[in-house]
Amino acid sequence: MAKELHDNVSRVKASSPLGSAIFVGLRAADVFWQYSFLQRGWASKLIERFGGNSVGLDRILDPSTSQLQPYYLLVCLMALGSSLKQIVALVYISEQEMPAASAFVIAAFNTIFNSLNTILSLWSPTSGVHTSRSWFDILRSSSVAIGAGFYLIGILMELISELQRRAFKKNPANKGKPYGGFSWGILTFSFFFYDFSFRGFPVLDQYLTERYGEAYEEIKTRVKYSLFPGIY
Repeated sequence: MAKELHDNVSRVKASSPLGSAIFVGLRAADVFWQYSFLQRGWASKLIERFGGNSVGLDRILDPSTSQLQPYYLLVCLMALGSSLKQIVALVYISEQEMPAASAFVIAAFNTIFNSLNTILSLWSPTSGVHTSRSWFDILRSSSVAIGAGFYLIGILMELISELQRRAFKKNPANKGKPYGGFSWGILTFSFFFYDFSFRGFPVLDQYLTERYGEAYEEIKTRVKYSLFPGIY
């Protein structure tokens, strides 16, 4: 017997004020949490409590202001960017319901992994903190520039593709049609292989086939690969 496919996202179009409010509130709170996690030394103390070595306090905070050094402000800005992107996607783009339970789980998932990233930015073996306190010098670092570049490309590609899909759906001429535009197609190549191959792709393929039928099949003839162009 084939394993029943499970979709992590609700496909029901409905308003959900409570779930949306919980999601927006928790995602906004995450930004303040990540800043406090760094600025108040909680993350450093957590690392040391488990026997690890954190980078020095003088490399985290500006001694004259007790505010974050540019490198760690950049870490917080990344948390801010992801929160803003998800809030915009929910409030302005998404038409699907956001149940309260899903709002909590999704927000908690993001906060947990953002906190893990914050800890890794402080833990001596994994920290990429720059010795300079100048934004210019920090962004000249190849590791920081590459990381920030991939972050911007990923988050902007996802946001742009969702905005394009929203514009497509708002056009009355496209009613009942699936969107298969360029950036949306590229976006589907950018996520994790296992989950998308054995859960995400099959359940999404089933949903789109049942909803759009031949129109979706026509898109599949143009977009032949699910994850890696020319490979899979």
